[in-house]
Amino acid sequence: MGTVAPERTRTPARRRRRAPAPPSRWRKLGGLLAGVALAATAVWAQTFAYTRDDRGAPLTWTGGLGDEVKASRVWVQAKAVHAAKAIETTGTNGKPQRATTTAIFLVVDLAAQSTWEPQRIVSQEILTQSGRRYSATDRVNETQTIKQFFVQPGWWVSGPAVFELPASELAGARIVVSSAGGAITEPSAPEVEIDLGLDEAAAARLVSEAKDVYPLGNKK
Repeated sequence: MGTVAPERTRTPARRRRRAPAPPSRWRKLGGLLAGVALAATAVWAQTFAYTRDDRGAPLTWTGGLGDEVKASRVWVQAKAVHAAKAIETTGTNGKPQRATTTAIFLVVDLAAQSTWEPQRIVSQEILTQSGRRYSATDRVNETQTIKQFFVQPGWWVSGPAVFELPASELAGARIVVSSAGGAITEPSAPEVEIDLGLDEAAAARLVSEAKDVYPLGNKK
């Protein structure tokens, strides 16, 4: 199909206007200050113009088992998952200590590094398909888990996260790892959510292969 050019209309000639006189030095300075003020206001508005729900909602990055998931402040990788009926750790006296549960222990091997400043992992949860959340178990001391480390930019630290939950909640489970959030640039703390790859068959197999005792050692 051809293109039809619009018909040109001739407009009457207009008198040329004289360009306005250049602004004085003080007027230039005033304009510059006004521009800076407007830019600062825009940044403030972008940072703080959140609804109450927005301020409470985390910034979430997602991935799967084995992925290196990079959030704004931290990279997290879930490398493997294990199930156990009991967890054995080393006590402060050097002797083995055993934790048991009426449910099942889920051990997730994690690795993490920060993107630009040292920080700690502040929270680990299991989010189930039913919407329930299970925090890391308090039966295992944090000094035996990844929470003992400051995560640094440039290299990975590794360690477990340990949870206890009903075996029926394993299918579809995801691990959610949170680090410290910034007060100005990130009103909501960033988090990484990783699908552990446990469909019904994989979850059943994990439970059937659960170790009677899983030894938990410090890892770096």
